Amino acid sequence: MEYLWQKPADREALLKQLVKHHSITRSEGEKSFPHLVKDLLLQLDYFKQNNNQIILSPTGDGRNSLLGYYKAPISKKTIILISHYDTVGIEDFSDYQEIAFDMDAVTEAFSKDASYLDQSAIEDLNSSEYYFGRGSMDMKPGLMLHLSIIEKAIIESWDVNLILLTVPDEEVNSLGMRTAMTCLNQLRQAEELEIELHLNSEPTFQQRSTDPAHYVYSGSIGKIMPAVLCYGRETHVGTPMSGISSNFMLSYINQAMEFNMQFKEYFEDEVTPLPVSLMNKDLKDYYDVQTPFRSAALFNVFLFKQTAADVFTTFNTIVADAVKNCEEHYNQIMTAEEVDYLVEIPVLTYEEFVKEAVNQFGKARIEEEINSVLTAYPELYLQNIHVVDHLMTLCKSITPAVVTFFAPPYYPAVNSSFEPLIESLVATVNDTSMREFKRESKRLHYFNGISDLSYAKYDADSTSDAIYENNTPSFKETYHIPFADIRDNNAPVFNCGPIGKDAHKVTERINKKNAFEELPVLLETLIKEHFLVKVQ
Repeated sequence: MEYLWQKPADREALLKQLVKHHSITRSEGEKSFPHLVKDLLLQLDYFKQNNNQIILSPTGDGRNSLLGYYKAPISKKTIILISHYDTVGIEDFSDYQEIAFDMDAVTEAFSKDASYLDQSAIEDLNSSEYYFGRGSMDMKPGLMLHLSIIEKAIIESWDVNLILLTVPDEEVNSLGMRTAMTCLNQLRQAEELEIELHLNSEPTFQQRSTDPAHYVYSGSIGKIMPAVLCYGRETHVGTPMSGISSNFMLSYINQAMEFNMQFKEYFEDEVTPLPVSLMNKDLKDYYDVQTPFRSAALFNVFLFKQTAADVFTTFNTIVADAVKNCEEHYNQIMTAEEVDYLVEIPVLTYEEFVKEAVNQFGKARIEEEINSVLTAYPELYLQNIHVVDHLMTLCKSITPAVVTFFAPPYYPAVNSSFEPLIESLVATVNDTSMREFKRESKRLHYFNGISDLSYAKYDADSTSDAIYENNTPSFKETYHIPFADIRDNNAPVFNCGPIGKDAHKVTERINKKNAFEELPVLLETLIKEHFLVKVQ
């Protein structure tokens, strides 16, 4: 029998094929990519005979995730092999955009023109140990490895179920993974599968440019975006004390939120990055001499153990204190300017605000207004901002006011550190890597690049779910996290992928030996030693 992807040269050729089919998020190539993967699986006799076990899971917008299900002879034990196939754009390749997805061509081009490369990248290029190109690291090598593992399982009739799950949209909103979790749960129930492990193969993020070690991850960092809309009182710049600028209000909140140490979390020697503002501006579309009276901000908060409920509680306290300081300062100015009234600025959560809006206009009217805004804006974060803005314009009687809410996407933190299975996997990978390749494999508790593993294991309670759902304007309309399906699919998470460098940079690259020779051995060994019952 001739095997397709069991030799290093064959895996290399497979990766080049996957990378060459460009699949930038929201491109036509992203839509067609799962059909390429389906065609690849259909080259295997097993899937020719069981083509119903290749499942396309629609995202609802013309894209699809793909599930390739290898069914064990007897066992119900199941491993989910997770990857994403979308990539970021190629504008950074400038004159080399046409060859950005051709690993041979772009590597050759950089060898002749190193102006795009820093010193570390030049050294790796000259070593001939790396391939460059968009998608060469993030993360088509993971899909290549999973295809190779599926083929090996078929060849040797492994008695463990493997479900290759490759998804779109990871680089933006993870729509692929979120919708695929429902499809996976349906398959799990229909086949009575017992999910033992969610195994991702995102590439390692080297801790320094000269670091030769391989890394595995027993969790993935979380990310959430608390947001705020400040609605002031408009006035002419010639009479500024007749109103209050929303930019003035927002400045106090931004100062209080950015780099706020209250959100800093620790797990052993790992630390979350501090929160920063991802958007901070007024909502005026043009210049005139009316003062800004509607301003919004989005804040990025990284998570280890905190839930949406934890973050929202802290966020609301910080915002309330900041608004109180703004109010006091502004009223001091009003007094100094001999203005005979004082400003009060209430702070409401979105859930509280919607109840007020419904009291004023009725549920049917408010639902109609929300839906009209959601259909007007394609971007999720803008939808949520403009829902709040639009409703506040209707409810001007309560202004000036501040509303706190969430904007998607939300990646819950996930961690399986110290679970017995995961600790044994960590040890197996390191022992095998040292014994076979003389390379140390180290464990980090959180993959810091943000990943789809956030939707593979979920431990927060339903109270936290409700707080997120009720304070995210687009939730269950244009944005959804299937919390119930994720809980049903719950299993330990583990990320074991190849060594790469410079994700999302023009110098993105993959280590050849580690990707084509070492990782196949590591993945096969950890599956065989911990999950496989050999068929007699």
